[in-house]
Order: sequence, then structure tokens, then C-alpha cells
Amino acid sequence: MIPIISVGHVPLIGTYIKSMYIAVALDENHEPLLIAVALGTINCDESCVWFMRRLKECLGDNMEVGFISHMSDSIDFAVQKVYPDSYHGYFCKNIVEKIRASTRNNTVVEQLFWNTCKMYNVSDFYRSLNTLQNEVNGNDLHWLDNIAIAKWIHAFFPKVCFNVKFINIPDVVNWIRTNRQKLPIPIIIQMVHDFMQGVYGQRAAFGVNFTREFHGLLTPYALKVLQKRFINSDGCRVKHIVGDRYEVTSLQRLEIEEIQLMVNYKLTTAVYRNAYQTEMVNPIPNLMHWEIPVESVVVLPPRQFT
Repeated sequence: MIPIISVGHVPLIGTYIKSMYIAVALDENHEPLLIAVALGTINCDESCVWFMRRLKECLGDNMEVGFISHMSDSIDFAVQKVYPDSYHGYFCKNIVEKIRASTRNNTVVEQLFWNTCKMYNVSDFYRSLNTLQNEVNGNDLHWLDNIAIAKWIHAFFPKVCFNVKFINIPDVVNWIRTNRQKLPIPIIIQMVHDFMQGVYGQRAAFGVNFTREFHGLLTPYALKVLQKRFINSDGCRVKHIVGDRYEVTSLQRLEIEEIQLMVNYKLTTAVYRNAYQTEMVNPIPNLMHWEIPVESVVVLPPRQFT
């Protein structure tokens, strides 16, 4: 299973900088995990490439990942530059927002788009796309032809078609973005650091309770999803073929303990505890050790008026 990372840049209001770059994934309990954060200029190719290169240094050259993001030329350029062989898709809600504007909030068209987007079979996709095109005036969605279908159609996602999800940014970023006070960069960095330390501390304590409160191999989220699907597929028999391929037939009931062994190892309580048993957020180095770009811009503190 290829991990999917959501990347994006968030404009900051009332600060001395223009944007916060973020990379977020999901942990074993399906909770957002902030991997990297940086401050820079929004819609800037150089800033975005710098951020992606630092992210690759953190993850390692040999780790295969996929990316999902808002539609952004800068992010497109950066992913292609730093991860040329990786999958990169778009957050479909961005496309839906444009569809609403183009069709004057036509809910039927919006639902048809979602049906088309979520098709995993190519023939079903084209049939659904034809229905969508028949429902609207071709001119209303002419811009959709300029977006590569591999960016938003599940049927064309390579290898990761069942694992693509845009992850919301952490609350701390939303708080900073809407804060009206002009904050210096060191304070913003320290604020993010302290917030995430608190989050990871809570999750570490939560993970310790797995051994006492949860008697299964899986995290609470994974176990809940598994139980729901187990009920829906009651009476099915699963036969392993090869790799990640299975044959499903009916008339035989599997115990849920058996099914747990078929779930990806990354969704287990052991992995969750291992992820949060140590400090996840590196301490912020002293100011004298900060990396200063060659073409840096000195931002002066605010003037004090009396």
C-alpha cells in the first residue's frame, strides 16, 4: 500500500509571511499526522520546490509515496521536479466548487460528477461520464477537459485507487491563518511545535491504553471499519491468490479474528504505539543554527507608535 500525503499551501492573514506549506498523512487510527511544515511565499515555484526537497530528505529517497493536493501550478511543478515518478492527484472538492459556479449550484450535476469520480472500472467511468455530459451544456464544463482525468478519476489512479483521500490540515494552521495579530516567524514556528507536541502526547497516552481497553490487533478506527464490512459481507469466503489479490465466494462465514490477519500491518495497534512512543516533533534549534537562504529578505519588526 502506497502512503498518500496531502500537500498544500495555506495563506496566512495578518502575519509577516504569505503562506504556510504543509504535508499531512494519516496515522494508523486514521487521524491527521503533520509530517512537515514550512513558511514561505504562496504560489511560488521556488518555495514549493524547496519544501518538497526538504520533505524528500525527511522521508528518504527510497520511499514510494503518492500525493494529493489542491489544484496549484506551483505544487504540480514541485511534485514533478522532486518526485517525477510518483502519483499526484487533485482534491476533487476543488473541482466540485468550480462545477457549482459553472452550473449555478446544480445539485444533480454535482452528484453525477461524484458518481463519475468514484468509478473504479474504466467502462463504468465512461458510461457515467456520458451521463454527466448529457445532463449539462457542454460549454458549462468545457474547462474540465483541461484537467487530466488521471488526476481525479479513481479508475485511472495507478496502484493507489483505494487509498486516495485529501486530509484536512491541522487545527493549528487554521488558527494561525485566521489570527488577526501580526506574529513574527519564530513565534509561529514555536506555536506549531508546541501544538503538535501536545497532540502527539495525547495520542501516545491513548496508544498505551490499547493493551488494556482493546483486545484486538487493530486500532479502533480499523476495527470499526472491519466490523461494518464484516457484517455486510456475512457468508463470504475469501481465498488468497497472490500478492494483494483475493478471490471472494459465498456460503462460508469467517470469524472476525481471521479477517484481522488480512488487514494491512500499518493499521495495527503495535504500529500505532511504536509511532507515538517517542518524540515526534524535533526540538527547534537555536536561532543561530537556522538555515538562512542566500537571497534572504530581512523583515523588520513592527513600528511602535506612541
